[in-house]
Amino acid sequence: MPAPRHESWQRAHNLFQLTLKPRFRRILFPAVAAVLIVGAGTFLLLQPTSEQKDTTGETTNSPIGPTTIDFPPIPDAVRLPSDPLTASNPIEAETKIVKGDTLSAVLKRMGVSNDEAALSIKALRKVYDPRSLRKGDKVTLSLSSDSSNGPEGRLLGLQIAEDFDRIAGVALSLEGKFEAYEIVKSLDKSLGRGKGSINSSLFEDGVKSGIPAGIMVNFIRLFSFDIDFQRDIQSGDQFDVLFDQFIDYDGSVVSSGDILYASLTTGKRTLALYRYEFTDGRANYFNDKGRSNRKALLRTPIDGARISSGFGRRKHPILGYSKMHAGVDFAAPSGTPIRAAGDGVIRRAGWNGGYGRYVRIRHNSIYQTAYAHMRRIAKGIKAGVRVQQGQIIGYVGSSGRSTGPHLHYEILKQGQQVNPRKVKFQSAEVLAGDDLAKFKNSRERISKLLVADINTKSLSD
Repeated sequence: MPAPRHESWQRAHNLFQLTLKPRFRRILFPAVAAVLIVGAGTFLLLQPTSEQKDTTGETTNSPIGPTTIDFPPIPDAVRLPSDPLTASNPIEAETKIVKGDTLSAVLKRMGVSNDEAALSIKALRKVYDPRSLRKGDKVTLSLSSDSSNGPEGRLLGLQIAEDFDRIAGVALSLEGKFEAYEIVKSLDKSLGRGKGSINSSLFEDGVKSGIPAGIMVNFIRLFSFDIDFQRDIQSGDQFDVLFDQFIDYDGSVVSSGDILYASLTTGKRTLALYRYEFTDGRANYFNDKGRSNRKALLRTPIDGARISSGFGRRKHPILGYSKMHAGVDFAAPSGTPIRAAGDGVIRRAGWNGGYGRYVRIRHNSIYQTAYAHMRRIAKGIKAGVRVQQGQIIGYVGSSGRSTGPHLHYEILKQGQQVNPRKVKFQSAEVLAGDDLAKFKNSRERISKLLVADINTKSLSD
């Protein structure tokens, strides 16, 4: 009787990993490993997938229907270097990248000599750009603990988890040279769904229901053109999201992908958006009529903020007398990113009296937007620079005439400040012709998945 699906994959996976770690006396020939893994992949492809049933009638961040297995061949870049130092009982050490770190600095901090650090990084560049290291990335080192084979702390290899499905590394070969390799994980692509009611906040309730935080951030951004998240959201409002997710061989969700469908019900109004990918690979979100969710300008150019002061006359908190407040204030922690409300050109970036650190963007012949009281202006943001909608232009602060960290946001129409909450913009894009026909087909497939909720198939089927 053939081994269960997960056991076959586990054995192949363990065998492959065994050949890559420099702690064993001998490793299997690369050809044998390749045959076993490809064979395991073929076996998996021939196995029937089971159907999932939801006894509650509601699914929260769980795979929907059978998965589509994509088992890639071993890429040519993968090499299995030999380990000449198995008797040294190598030590594995893991460290995280901190702000300002370089790979060279990490290796030196772990006791690796300058020469070995330089040689290993040079080899690694064949499969990985060390300049792409980010804060929080993990680097795993294998170090010699046996001084008879060289100085203690000699580098035997290193690995960097470049992404959720790819690992890059180097290992010392029999010839004493560092050889680069990469491991591409084979993952199942499935569908996840989360839905529920809002009790405290949209973000918190979405995450509590099991939706990944990254998906919730993107979900909120999709509706930031139409929804005032401070005033439009009420207790009892509903959210629903369908998204791609990637599953490891043991059934663990290792990453989430694109949102395929998102809906938000506020009061009696329901806004629904569907993802559509164009033939050139570009993707956008559209309502059921084929109108893009993107508008000329964002109503809320900052994530997760609350409105602390609206547009209109008010008693100035510092000056003490009634004065026109020509914008909207968003209270947020100092350092929170501020995003360009729309595509445009920077007209001014710098200190502006009571506004403090200030940026103004010209979007077209009619509209401009202004952002004030910044802690700092983003690198590269200066007069004459073109920016795109959503690009970070600065960070929340309390510069100028301000009582605390917040963003003062203005929309200017033909040079006059107007209430950002009352400005209405047309969709930036409307589908037509073949694109509209293809979008309708895609929308119908998604709608069927939402109605069926179980026993569904991948959208690519």
